Amino acid sequence: MELIKKRTTAIAVFIVVVLVFSLLGCHLSLSRACRQAEEAFFDRSKLQAEGYYTCPGDQLEASVKLAGRLLTVIGSDGPWAESYEALRTARLALDAALDERDIPAIGAADQALVEAVADVKSVKASGASLPASHDDYDQIIADFDSAQAVLDDPAYNEYILSFREDVLGAFPTNILRHLAFVQAPETFP
Repeated sequence: MELIKKRTTAIAVFIVVVLVFSLLGCHLSLSRACRQAEEAFFDRSKLQAEGYYTCPGDQLEASVKLAGRLLTVIGSDGPWAESYEALRTARLALDAALDERDIPAIGAADQALVEAVADVKSVKASGASLPASHDDYDQIIADFDSAQAVLDDPAYNEYILSFREDVLGAFPTNILRHLAFVQAPETFP
């Protein structure tokens, strides 16, 4: 009890409490800023200031829809059975990753979807015929490729790298970020 009553102990406790709450406040505010920066992945208004009128989230949602249309075109029978299952699995994985808003998982799921569509293209190129009632295969593939081409545009990654440099790289934030265990926003693979 005597130790608590000493002035030096009280000052030390006060300093520790101030430091802990300061780091907690830094963690909360920097984490919020990082989440807001990552929202540019799903919110095109953040990228419009940079002159871009779409965002990766829009293109990935379009890819999911196009993959669904492609599933109906190729059908699940005959030579398409294996490609159908791979495309279906990749589409569901991307849809789930988009719902979770986990950018690294979205990147991996998108890569799996691109590979599944490439497999569908190779089956088609090998001479497999589509069901007679579906004529829009070429349009779906062209739209899918266009959506993926927009994803190759580095607008989101440039936005995140700029945020990392301007916000997280400035003194004293660059030091406090590490002390407060704040993760920098993810770029899209």
